[in-house]
Amino acid sequence: MLRAVKYPLLASVALAVISTPALAQQPLPPLPGPGAAAPAAPAAAPAAPAAGPMAGMTPQQIYEHVRRGLVVLEKNGMPVAIGTVLGSDGRILTALSGLAGGDGADVLYADGTTVHAKLGNSDRANDLALLVPAAIKWTEGLPASETDPTGQSLRAMLPRGGAKLGPAEAGVKGKAEAHSKEGLPLLQMLDVDVKGPLIAGAPLLDASGNVAAVLVRACKGAVAQAPVETPFAAWGGMPQVPAKAAACSPVVVGAPVSTIRSFLTHPPAVTAAPAPFLGIRGEPETTGSVHGVKVLAVAPQSPADKAGLKPAADVIVAVDGLSIDTPEKLADAIGKHAPGETVKLLVFGQGAAGSGSGTFREVPVVLRAAP
Repeated sequence: MLRAVKYPLLASVALAVISTPALAQQPLPPLPGPGAAAPAAPAAAPAAPAAGPMAGMTPQQIYEHVRRGLVVLEKNGMPVAIGTVLGSDGRILTALSGLAGGDGADVLYADGTTVHAKLGNSDRANDLALLVPAAIKWTEGLPASETDPTGQSLRAMLPRGGAKLGPAEAGVKGKAEAHSKEGLPLLQMLDVDVKGPLIAGAPLLDASGNVAAVLVRACKGAVAQAPVETPFAAWGGMPQVPAKAAACSPVVVGAPVSTIRSFLTHPPAVTAAPAPFLGIRGEPETTGSVHGVKVLAVAPQSPADKAGLKPAADVIVAVDGLSIDTPEKLADAIGKHAPGETVKLLVFGQGAAGSGSGTFREVPVVLRAAP
């Protein structure tokens, strides 16, 4: 049993038995956003025989408590993931994939305040991340559910417009057949059924508002196989059969409490994901009617070079349909991808000097790891 002092989210505590049939069948109210008035509270739940932090709460009170234990993670003012605050601790549990390869995010709390948080630790195989806010003052977190979530009526906390969060029906059908991008089998992941968008880092809650699992990304498909040593290979007679790479069809699964507990108590060393590389040097292009990033130089044999981008002639105006006008915005848009992925650049090719003419073209670029 873990000590509640250091990892309260995973503490094994005696919580109120509020999941009575009357409560379980009652619709869960939507959560008010920051500054919004709370809806009228439903009828009080039956008295709970066990003592606990949420004993005797109504459904609305439970979800008001839940709302204050959740955060929205943002980058450049745009929501990218949901996080769960570790109670009496202040650190934030989320899905690593929701950070889009970055080393942190801005944390939007329930009262509307924002604090930047850095990546404290991560587990790429299980897609888990632990963020450490720059100022740890918010410690209203959520405890873990200590019951098997399979077959239970759960709720996933999902976006309800902007940064507002609300409950959506969810359930666990059993164990999921999943593996990491590297081909490592993930034996404990849960096969989830969520009536809403599958958002990285979103928690699945039981009827008492306890965290039963966290939504993470994984792969399904054939698992990678190691090289096979054929007869007489050591004698130089026959070579090894090459290893087969893992196929990755993206799937969203639930990381259960056991996996989260293992991550928090025995976290793997942080290994930075390889950064994607485009291979240009540019500057803002604000003259004329076309605004974007003017290509000043292209690295030889880089993805940009192979895609045919021309220095002093091309202006990148959009990445995957998103307009960009500074090198920083271009780098941010490229950074949301991984090496090996293809991005579509909208490029304006200038005509001959002084002609004032030019054409737009779409340029697909296959990114690679930064050298």
